[in-house]
Amino acid sequence: MPSGETVLDFARGLFEVIQQWTTYVWYCIGQLMQTPVCKPFWTGVTIALLALGALIVSVVAWKIVSYRMMLAAALKAERERARIDHEAISARSWDGDKAYRSELGGEEIERRVREAVDQRRTAHPPFPKLVPPDSHGQ
Repeated sequence: MPSGETVLDFARGLFEVIQQWTTYVWYCIGQLMQTPVCKPFWTGVTIALLALGALIVSVVAWKIVSYRMMLAAALKAERERARIDHEAISARSWDGDKAYRSELGGEEIERRVREAVDQRRTAHPPFPKLVPPDSHGQ
């Protein structure tokens, strides 16, 4: 564990460096940019500001592209919703519950169920028995 004196010396050294940099920055702010002592400072400031500007432009461009993509997706979804054929959907929707309405008689319900079963059988015939022809006698 470092001793208290070592930590205090480190803190004093750090404070002195910060104080020197602060003095240098304030000196260069008061001088012309062409002053030889301040050229490295102003070069660093220029690079930092250009990098910050490029970052801001990149973020704005990214947001614009992202919003355009979301807008295109929303417009496409709206076009697809406009193409919906509600009549076709209602024609293919489940209406089996209508067969069990209370105003229908038992014979009417039975007739409808038989018709539905017959339609299903004609649409989907059962599979034939898959028995080899020579195995009947064995």
